[in-house]
Amino acid sequence: MQKTTGIILIIFMVLGFLSIDLEAQTKFKVKVVTEQANIRIKPDIGSEMLLQVPEGTELEAEKKEGEWFLVIFEKADGTRARGYVHESLVEVVAGEKPVVLKKGEPVRKEIKPELQARAETKIKEPSTSRPKFRPGYGLAIFGGGAYVSPSDLNRGARGVAEYYLYKFHSSGSVKMTNLHLTYLYGLDLYCRLNDQIFLGLGFDYFQGAGKNQKDFVYVGSSYSVITEPKIKDLPLRFSMFYQPVNYFYARLGMEVHLARASYLYRITEDESWMEWRGKASALGLGWMEAVGLQWPITSWCRIFAEGSYRYVKIKNLEGKNHYSDSSGSDEIEKGKLYYWEVPVAPNLSYPALYIKETVTTEPGMLNPRRAELNLSGFSLRVGLKFWF
Repeated sequence: MQKTTGIILIIFMVLGFLSIDLEAQTKFKVKVVTEQANIRIKPDIGSEMLLQVPEGTELEAEKKEGEWFLVIFEKADGTRARGYVHESLVEVVAGEKPVVLKKGEPVRKEIKPELQARAETKIKEPSTSRPKFRPGYGLAIFGGGAYVSPSDLNRGARGVAEYYLYKFHSSGSVKMTNLHLTYLYGLDLYCRLNDQIFLGLGFDYFQGAGKNQKDFVYVGSSYSVITEPKIKDLPLRFSMFYQPVNYFYARLGMEVHLARASYLYRITEDESWMEWRGKASALGLGWMEAVGLQWPITSWCRIFAEGSYRYVKIKNLEGKNHYSDSSGSDEIEKGKLYYWEVPVAPNLSYPALYIKETVTTEPGMLNPRRAELNLSGFSLRVGLKFWF
């Protein structure tokens, strides 16, 4: 009896060792070959994601079910769990033999999501190596601000204010806020040529205004001088991006600008008033250069911050000037945007900027020329990039 019992124990021990050895032999290793791989609860692209692992990570795999490998990974708390990774993201390590689930073989019982605790996503540190090439397209949306110097527009507004203060014998000084700061927003579409070079098409839209008002009293009458220059611009852009590392890029672009300059001059004396409103537009060519930093949020989305410089000077502005006053006058004059000086004393003159059909050199117009809209300046953009 004792001899029989001993033989049975020996048989069970041998079977146990064989089962352990067989289980070890069925396992193999796979290596992540893309920038990162998603491990999911089920062998389905829409299944919940458990973990993201970076390129080069080796995972222990139990078997292959269709296009998916069942792998074992370590969670943030140190425990081990199972999940699925698609075959396009990994390759079997040389010398390993995957166990393929045969047709009709029972599938492993699904682990309930509440029992399979979500592992913390590993954040990949910025790499100074070249980004891995992935063919595709990108979309960037952004907002920000720009600093420009539309000199003629600002000088014209100041000149009109100072001229009427001089005419009405005001002793006050003109403290004007020049038009410089504008807000902008826009988007860019990208096409990846290789792992470092991208081509882009996009646009910005920006606008700004600088309103000023001076009130004063002279000989019992109340006066007010209001000036408000405005700009709007829509640059359409073709650019080339160079991205030597994952988190930094530089770009250079050519732009076609659809620009508009406008002005408002309003002079009031008690109940009387007169007003000039003008809008002039033109096309212009320019260029821009920029550098930016970007940080990944997910595998398909990044946040970026970019500083840029733009150079563009636009002439040949044409439009309409609308004059009206309290007496009922209402006149519209089509023409070009001109800049000149208005002399009021031997060594004193004030700038003026109006839309006129023609200008001639006469006593009231000194050195007339076509006005220039200078939209050169620096800008800052912050936004999101999406890859498809």
